[in-house]
Amino acid sequence: MQKLLIIGFLACGLFACDHSKKDSENSPPGSGDSQFTALRNTIESDLGNNTAVAVSIAIYKDGEVVFAEAFGEKVKGSGETVTPETLFQLGSTTKMFTALATLQLTQEGLLNTDDKLVNTLPNIQYPGVQAITWQDISIDDLLTHQSGLPDTYIGADSNSSLVEYMSSGYPQQNMQNNPPGIFHNYSNPSWSYLGAVVEHITQTPYIEHMQRDIFEPMGMKRTWMDRSKVVADGNYALGFQANGSEGIFLSDINQIPLDFVSTPAGSETWSTPTQQLKMAEFLLNGNADILSSELQSEMTTAKVSTEFAGLPLHYGYGIYVDDGFLHNEQWYPEKVWQHGGNTLAYSSAFWVLPEKNIAVSILSSGRGDDFNATMIAALEAVTELPQAQSEPIIPSDSSEYHKHVGTYTSAVATVIITEVNNQLHISVPEMDAANFPYNDTLIPIGDKTFIFEADEAVLITFMPAIEGEESVYFVTRDAVGIKDGY
Repeated sequence: MQKLLIIGFLACGLFACDHSKKDSENSPPGSGDSQFTALRNTIESDLGNNTAVAVSIAIYKDGEVVFAEAFGEKVKGSGETVTPETLFQLGSTTKMFTALATLQLTQEGLLNTDDKLVNTLPNIQYPGVQAITWQDISIDDLLTHQSGLPDTYIGADSNSSLVEYMSSGYPQQNMQNNPPGIFHNYSNPSWSYLGAVVEHITQTPYIEHMQRDIFEPMGMKRTWMDRSKVVADGNYALGFQANGSEGIFLSDINQIPLDFVSTPAGSETWSTPTQQLKMAEFLLNGNADILSSELQSEMTTAKVSTEFAGLPLHYGYGIYVDDGFLHNEQWYPEKVWQHGGNTLAYSSAFWVLPEKNIAVSILSSGRGDDFNATMIAALEAVTELPQAQSEPIIPSDSSEYHKHVGTYTSAVATVIITEVNNQLHISVPEMDAANFPYNDTLIPIGDKTFIFEADEAVLITFMPAIEGEESVYFVTRDAVGIKDGY
């Protein structure tokens, strides 16, 4: 379970690198203290165990940045070390900034979270057969990943404009998985719609609006969504980029694809950990010049359960709002606001411990990096974590398995669930026809949550339409099956 949570929380390097040296005037208090020795050792170990070429980390505590260091090279084999000022991509950590921009429009009376998407962004060419469910999507559904929209961008390319594609290309080529407002299921296009709404209402290109109304007022003067500004700045990291089943070590920024339509979800935001901690400071202390305290607190208010094994994990507006976290298969009951991020070539981890006034940002130049040990070491360097407990999962109840039995149909496959000897079995005719191997016994993790083992472990959740009744939805991030008869 720990491995699966790491994958969910933080969206194999060949060597460990020395951390960079910094001018003393730029060194935050305590950056040279022995209290960070264990942290540095963990960072170098994690860097060696990941595909990343570089990693940068900053820690905020009680109103100031107390640690900011970078490790590794800007480009593999170049010998040029990264610094705390080196830019990395954020990936989905961007979502909290898009949420903030959306709530600013609410504050200005230009938008309400219960407004319907089709009334806010006119002329969406949704499929006629899904007219009712498309018309039910609200701004709140988009902000909480409850839109029912698939996590795909079929038909998009580097020439696609945000509003045009989200109004016509996306709805015509990416069919809605399920009606909105039923359950949380991660969907990047939901955030592209929020970006399109921001662009339509303000009549300003999304990336320009974000620069003017979000990044600059927050003091994030080196955070950009415009690639040309990153190139002009010159201080950016290039690392390992996923490329099919293999991958490449980047040597030129132009090797990274441009993807305008997914920018509001996080495909093209560049920043540093120290810059990211400006958002942590805002979430902890607020800033009335940017957003009212009432709306700011809405971002970190639990809106919907993420439905993982019964653990107390939730999503607010653009950020996860959890009552604890897992590490080494143990549970730490410490409130945490967090969001990870992945692009094709970068990873991000952003945690805030609100009750301790601490925040950590980690950015690395590799796809799907795991710096979870570094995150824990960073926290342990500046605070004492609560005593670890056993995982508070709601156990899988085999007496409830009959509720999941049935045939579920999605846009990509048919899934047949049966029960034999208190175990759930799965059959996927499309995979059988292709002689694609998989384990036909589902592995229970906790309440309604199972692992389906194929070429990789896939988390699935069975969801009812009415709590306590039989399951209607077979939910994975990539697809949602609806039980025949519904």
